[in-house]
Amino acid sequence: MGEGQGEGARVNEARITKEKSPGITGVILVGGKSRRMGRDKTLLEIKGRTLFEITLAAFREALDSVILVGDRPERFAPHGLPVYPDIYPGSALGGLYTGLVRAETSHIFVSSCDLPFPSSGIIRHLTALAPGNDVVVVETDAGYEPLFAVYSQECREPIRRQIEAGNYCVYDFYPQVRTRIVTGAEIAHLGDPVRHFLNLNTPEEYRRIMQEETPMSAKVVSFVAKSGTGKTTLLEKVIAELKRRGYRVGAIKHDAHQFDIDHPGKDSHRLTAAGADTMLISSPEKLALVKKHAASPPIEELLATYFTDVDIVVTEGFKKSAMLKIEIHRQERSPTLLCRGEEYDPTLVAVASDEPLDLDVPVLDLNNATEVADFVVERFLR
Repeated sequence: MGEGQGEGARVNEARITKEKSPGITGVILVGGKSRRMGRDKTLLEIKGRTLFEITLAAFREALDSVILVGDRPERFAPHGLPVYPDIYPGSALGGLYTGLVRAETSHIFVSSCDLPFPSSGIIRHLTALAPGNDVVVVETDAGYEPLFAVYSQECREPIRRQIEAGNYCVYDFYPQVRTRIVTGAEIAHLGDPVRHFLNLNTPEEYRRIMQEETPMSAKVVSFVAKSGTGKTTLLEKVIAELKRRGYRVGAIKHDAHQFDIDHPGKDSHRLTAAGADTMLISSPEKLALVKKHAASPPIEELLATYFTDVDIVVTEGFKKSAMLKIEIHRQERSPTLLCRGEEYDPTLVAVASDEPLDLDVPVLDLNNATEVADFVVERFLR
């Protein structure tokens, strides 16, 4: 096992900065159960992109081909990538083995899908060291980073023997193959290694990253519920109560379907129908904006563009967003919750319910809008 330290071992960074690595397949492991997170980590969003999409973007910058290893391929169908089930299910080592078996190249670069800040520069650096090595792995003060590393086909047999012996430690086979250890100092010029190798395992870690990465000028809370629970009715009362207390309030309604706020026959509708991409109606009292887009803008963009003059924004919907949420629950509508049902949503801060519930967040009286407004003020506006 060689360290390869010193200037003589340094990769020519000018040569590899923008080049993709030929002959190396990217393998993203998507089969984790996310037990500690309580929900599918691949779908957690940071700045409008899921963790999977963030990892995939880094891979596509540095590698020519990408495959996925894991279950539930329907999650990734829109990306048009092959998804292979684990040959040995239940461990990252099994996913690594499957990636080697399915790849048609001499080496693979493997990554988990729970890194919020993966670096394409580090991928290029490590893959440039692949010739003559079977493993190229970073070692930081925290130890090896085996799930953001290079592996050759020579690793297949040692991995298979280790798995069948019941040992699932990803790096225990390293002494059996040619292993190149890259120190944190060697890649420090590519960015903070601690940040690049950070992975998210718990709701608390995700919440901390969200607070660091998506600071918002306006306070925002999203009211979510199953349809027919009474979101709009409660929101009307909460907004009126916040206004009574002197707060400036913005509101965003999320609609998953197509809608049209204008009416055929009106001049404004005719202008939009003629092809105007942006159409604004202005009067002394109010204005309305109709702007066409191919996809819904990130919530951060909406807030920064339209809500800089309010104290708080309340949104209706956005169930899959990373915004802090209050769930509305009505017993007769459903016995289960959205955010504490099959999945555990770490962004839930309270539930407004018409029945007592034993939860890890405050339970407010659904029929008492003043109590809900009190919570919003205390939690978001103090």
